[in-house]
Amino acid sequence: MAGPSKVEFPGQKKQRVRMRGTKHANEATANKLKRELKSLLENPRAHLPIMTWKGKLRWGRTDPVTKTMRELETIIRKKDNVAWLGKRMMSKRGDPVAKAFAGSLHAAHDEEITLVGNFNSDSFGTASFIRRGDGKQGYLAGLQNYSNLTLRMLPWEDHAKRGMYFFTWKGGFVCTGPKPSPPDEWLDDVLGRSRFSFTKTEDLRVPVWVTEGLDPQAVLDFKSTEDGYLRFTFKHGPVLAIGFDLLENTPKKEASFIHHLALSMLPPFLPSIADIDAKWIPKGWDDSVSLPDAAFESMDKIIDAWQGLVMNESVISLALKRAVLDSIDSGLVVGDAWVAGDEFEQIEDALQAHSGSKDERHLAAHMLFASMKEASADSEGIRITAKGDVSERNAAALEVMTGTSCGNVLGALWEDWGLDGLAGLGITGEEAEEIWKKQLSKPQPFGNFLKSLDSARELAQKVSRFPTRKQTLSGATGAVHDLILQSLLEGIGKAERTATQRHDSIDSAAASWAWLQAANRSTGQEWHFDVNARDRGGAWLSATKQLLDVGKQLFDCSDDEVEGIQQKWLEAFDALKTATGERN
Repeated sequence: MAGPSKVEFPGQKKQRVRMRGTKHANEATANKLKRELKSLLENPRAHLPIMTWKGKLRWGRTDPVTKTMRELETIIRKKDNVAWLGKRMMSKRGDPVAKAFAGSLHAAHDEEITLVGNFNSDSFGTASFIRRGDGKQGYLAGLQNYSNLTLRMLPWEDHAKRGMYFFTWKGGFVCTGPKPSPPDEWLDDVLGRSRFSFTKTEDLRVPVWVTEGLDPQAVLDFKSTEDGYLRFTFKHGPVLAIGFDLLENTPKKEASFIHHLALSMLPPFLPSIADIDAKWIPKGWDDSVSLPDAAFESMDKIIDAWQGLVMNESVISLALKRAVLDSIDSGLVVGDAWVAGDEFEQIEDALQAHSGSKDERHLAAHMLFASMKEASADSEGIRITAKGDVSERNAAALEVMTGTSCGNVLGALWEDWGLDGLAGLGITGEEAEEIWKKQLSKPQPFGNFLKSLDSARELAQKVSRFPTRKQTLSGATGAVHDLILQSLLEGIGKAERTATQRHDSIDSAAASWAWLQAANRSTGQEWHFDVNARDRGGAWLSATKQLLDVGKQLFDCSDDEVEGIQQKWLEAFDALKTATGERN
């Protein structure tokens, strides 16, 4: 069925139709394409890869690149025959590269360039080109933009898929056949155009390229350096190394070095021409001792991810360091350092980079030292984070992460190793236990805790004088006992608040009332207690007052008098149990 007739009205502007993916060429684009096409027409062979491989495929077959080059040679001989080129570029058969080549030579005869195609590829880049014939857009763009070092390889992607290798640089474009053999000029040019500044050393057994701060001989021998490095060992000889410090400073929008290197060859598969490995050990690790196998396995996975362009280049050095640290299964990891943990001074020195006072660092070192002495091959590895949290490690080692303060270390280890830390300061026995318990139940910042340690020790010494311990006794006798100790050790005000709280039994209420009366703190507090509790507490008043008076003597006496008053305390305590009926 015929379409509707097109009617034009007087004064109507003619509509222009533009193909999708095309644009009007501005002057700069048109002039650039004219130069490229003129160069292609004048010297078409210079826009093709040079075949450096002279071998033969199995069974004497001719390689695909040579076959394509033969077809292109026929087209070159007809490059000035526009009619013939027009037929060849529309041919339904023949080599796809030859078809795009004929179309590009045909476009080179155009006098004016007004409409151009817009090619865009995440891998090969962007470029303008003239659509001509039935050739693939990418092939046309690659042939017409030879100055684009990456894009010039695109017409040969099918050949690369069939096992042929191509290398491109400012001074040339070659095909090395089924064996990836990059020319020396290729590596020189690619490294010269990279974002890193390399220094080349040629007086070693192979050429060595290194970034600033790396020793070429150490890189060649694969020895450790302070900051670590990535090493590329090219299969045709040269060695290349990039320091971790430069990788860590990679701007987010900066092109990846691995991407830059890979897109200078086709197929962009770096493992075919180079082996990549990393070298880094924590400070303090003996270079003659190999890292655990898990470290090498993890580093290989990270390097594979980097080569596959799925890992940001700016984090690869941190990831590699983390892989090593996570694999260490002995000793103590402190930040980026490692110590065996069998010498106290080593641990204290390793904590120098972590914030905290000298006293905090000293106590933390004692606690870490104690934990390391108890560690065994079967011990579970733990990690103390910068927030003071404790988490498990896959490998059996104790780790204090970078940024963790000494106070966070103390907080994380206090429950298990606080007594050992105090022992390191010379505080032991009941005195140490009282200090440890108080800090555990009512923790304060360790800086303040250590500043007040002298007063805490004095108080702990006072507590240690009492033959009986707080919160270890039950019943009415235990309630009176705890109120007396609380009033002596923490202050009478705190004890009064405890006594006037809600009580769960009449004996508890009676014990509180007995203490309030004995301490002369009962005035105005009657409304907290019912009559029965006040009557029963009144019956216990004499024994309670006796125990309170002996307690004050024991708290304030000299060291020489302690033993005698302790006996009085036990006698008064026994009398209180008799009064409350809890003697048995």
